[in-house]
Amino acid sequence: MTISPLIGLEIHVQLKTKSKMFCSCSSDYFGAEPNTHTCPVCLGLPGALPTANEDALRRSIMVGLALNCDINKKCHFDRKNYYYPDLPKGYQISQFYTPIVENGWLEIEIGDDSKRIRIHDAHQEEDAAKSMHEKGKTLVDFNKSGVPLLEIVSEPDMVSGEEAFLYASKIRQILRYLEVSDCDMEKGSMRCEPTVNLKIEEEGKVFYTPLAEIKNIGSLHAVQKACEYEIERQLENWKETKEVKSNTNKTTRGWDAVKAETFLQREKEGSADYRYFPEPDIPPMNFPDEYIKEIEKSIPELPDAKKQRFIKQYGLNNYDATILTSTKTKANWFESACELVEQKAKEEDIKDINSLYKDMTNWINVELKGLQKKYSYKFSDLKVKPEHIAEISIMLAKKKISGKIAKDVLAQTFENGKSPKEIVEEKGLIQMSDEDEIKKVCRKVIEENPTQAEEYKAGKEGILGYFVGLVMRETRGKANPKVANDMLMELLRE
Repeated sequence: MTISPLIGLEIHVQLKTKSKMFCSCSSDYFGAEPNTHTCPVCLGLPGALPTANEDALRRSIMVGLALNCDINKKCHFDRKNYYYPDLPKGYQISQFYTPIVENGWLEIEIGDDSKRIRIHDAHQEEDAAKSMHEKGKTLVDFNKSGVPLLEIVSEPDMVSGEEAFLYASKIRQILRYLEVSDCDMEKGSMRCEPTVNLKIEEEGKVFYTPLAEIKNIGSLHAVQKACEYEIERQLENWKETKEVKSNTNKTTRGWDAVKAETFLQREKEGSADYRYFPEPDIPPMNFPDEYIKEIEKSIPELPDAKKQRFIKQYGLNNYDATILTSTKTKANWFESACELVEQKAKEEDIKDINSLYKDMTNWINVELKGLQKKYSYKFSDLKVKPEHIAEISIMLAKKKISGKIAKDVLAQTFENGKSPKEIVEEKGLIQMSDEDEIKKVCRKVIEENPTQAEEYKAGKEGILGYFVGLVMRETRGKANPKVANDMLMELLRE
């Protein structure tokens, strides 16, 4: 028996516009008092007429171009009819027949390989309200009702929870680079709904298990876990029932994050159940070539292109370039540091600028990342600025400070935002490179540790590090480690 999972992903993204999709109410609703961002249109009151938000449409086209999609120059909205308490009109204005963009793709990296995931379409619609269930009652907050929503629908090209995680992460990264959405899953501005079933080949026959769409997933890691659980659940169900896919056994399942399992919610409707028909209150839309080209020009450098440029321009490896381009904020921060270090290198007559780029990469991806993790800081909230990393790299290249002092200085800058150069000058941390001065300290530690000196002379060369440590402690970390190391070797051989 051969098992092949088939995973598709619907990603619902709230677009970051000033107003809602079909009315002038503010879309900045998060944290507001319930039902304070409403009007007759988003409340679905009789006689209220919707007007399409052009900014939302522009952002959707931008997403389509970034995801290698075709733009439907002529498209329209449709009514998706269903009843639910959070849908005041009794229908949702969406797109079914002519989505604004379709037939796209993006590539995800899996180890050293890459895989193309096809995108069926991305259609424009309005968000529903928020239902809150308390003590047997349901309360509805309509602030979210009508917020612009873009639903990005993939083909079932993913075969594991890991691939679903990587695909959703890549979508989020691209949309954040475009600045069309915050994609904050905790606030609900991005929601993921995987659709999972299995292709099973057994005794020369091919079977497909029933489709299950998983709702209520609160994080990208939960997307991976939900897919992995559902694959195992469907396999076990197949072994027991041999149930195969049909038009009547599609299900909607929820995700219980505490139990880490899916659970049945309801039988899933088909498209016919929604009775789609063209939205009569909004005229068809037409996007000329010039309009689309203007939007295309506004698209910034995207993550993959930026990563390849970083590798070529700054001599980085794939791993470091991937981390530095993970967010637009971090990538811009690194480039600012590079521009500053280039300028300082010219002033200090430092020729090997590539070594400075690599040095700064290490400080950002290792040392700074460690401090972030220790103190739970977001990169955007750091007190350490690009010029601070550039200063540290220049001082190290000029041998004004040691690596140990550099780490201590970075920690202080991280805490108070003070310039590393200022900290070094205030605390007298300039590295000691005078050989006569270092020689005096080396003689002193050897004379104070005769037993260890004899052990070294007897062949226990590893003890040299012990003496280097003593010298660094004696000089409060200011001695040039290489000079101290060479000097100790020379004196211990006398």
